[in-house]
Amino acid sequence: MSPHKQSNAGFPDFPFRLLGGSPEWIAGMRLRPGSVAATVSALTLCACVPYAGFPALVAAAVGCGVFYRSCEPLQLVLLPEQGAARFLARKVLAAWRNYFLFAVPYAAVIVPRHPDTCWMAAGWASLAALALLYAVVSKYARYQPDRTPRRPLAAKLGAAGFLIPLLLPLSLCLVVSYALRAERNLNRYLHDYD
Repeated sequence: MSPHKQSNAGFPDFPFRLLGGSPEWIAGMRLRPGSVAATVSALTLCACVPYAGFPALVAAAVGCGVFYRSCEPLQLVLLPEQGAARFLARKVLAAWRNYFLFAVPYAAVIVPRHPDTCWMAAGWASLAALALLYAVVSKYARYQPDRTPRRPLAAKLGAAGFLIPLLLPLSLCLVVSYALRAERNLNRYLHDYD
């Protein structure tokens, strides 16, 4: 067995190639193989239960925000040589691609098994996309090279807002606030390559 395959913590190389070189997702899956296996099992079970499939997929999207808690070294941020806006857009698009790549097969199972829940798919897709956008911009709003800053209570409540409807307005406000702060914060490090 090659050393590369051994470093994948029991996962075959195929899922990692699908992730398109996203360091957050690759590291997250390698560091938390038990959580990944538990999530897959829970989503499979929820896909068989009426009205549980799409809410479980939203919870999985919020859970993927864990991948964005730690900060990568500045060298990885500078590597693409892009300005802050393009860098953030690339990170958000990669997060959406990776999540929906793994979530769409579950949605494809849920729809034929429970056709009366199809109306929930629109809510699932938009909430999942917003939760991942929030995870990315909240990370880079507090980004400090080689150091993972503490998450304030507002950031934790913002993430919870995608699961608790009462907190959703706070989450939406924080998405806008963190997006603006993330761009300003990253510009300090990226020196505007645009």
